[in-house]
Amino acid sequence: MSGHDSEEENKIKEIVKELENAENEDNPEWDGSEGELVSDDDAEDYEIPETGYKISYVLTQDEMYNCLYHSNMIKTKGARAVLQSILLAAAAVIFFVVYFTTKSQYNQYNLVFGIICLITIAAIWIVPHLYLKNMSKMMADGKTVEAEIYPTHIDIGRNDGQWSIQLDGRSQIEEFDNIIMICTEKDRAFAIPERVIEPDVYNEIRAILLSGTEPK
Repeated sequence: MSGHDSEEENKIKEIVKELENAENEDNPEWDGSEGELVSDDDAEDYEIPETGYKISYVLTQDEMYNCLYHSNMIKTKGARAVLQSILLAAAAVIFFVVYFTTKSQYNQYNLVFGIICLITIAAIWIVPHLYLKNMSKMMADGKTVEAEIYPTHIDIGRNDGQWSIQLDGRSQIEEFDNIIMICTEKDRAFAIPERVIEPDVYNEIRAILLSGTEPK
């Protein structure tokens, strides 16, 4: 075993210990999904085969929605959406005040601009939501996701559709709504609902993922 592998294993063990010693932190509810330990069939003959954890699951529409929301598909959201809404609301107030307090042949434009500001605010919040709802409905098609998690990488899918994520610190990890999502440098994403991980191995799996990625 190389020195790098030993360092990686020690790092994982340290994170596991920290997770187990964390106070007031309960493991998420497990939905009873079956998982199993597997060996890495792609390991070279001269290497010591890695032991991984195999999981299979189906993402729900709500989980797909949350994943899409936390991806880079929607640029205007969160603090940016709030700031833009505040600025547009302030502009709308100014236009309406001018409209109701002044008399001019062009005063109707103040009313029109005020209404446009309100419509834009509604669009900022409603349009992305409807778009993500539609996308999540199409993408949550009941297809089973299969993955094998090893200390150094994750194998996702099977046969010609298989792809891998190297846990070498180049990918980013984000945790939200009981979902762990990893985004690669090539803008590919892999999401694992915490409900599919058995409680007995939850801390170890999470430690592997945290040790091989960077926080988003």
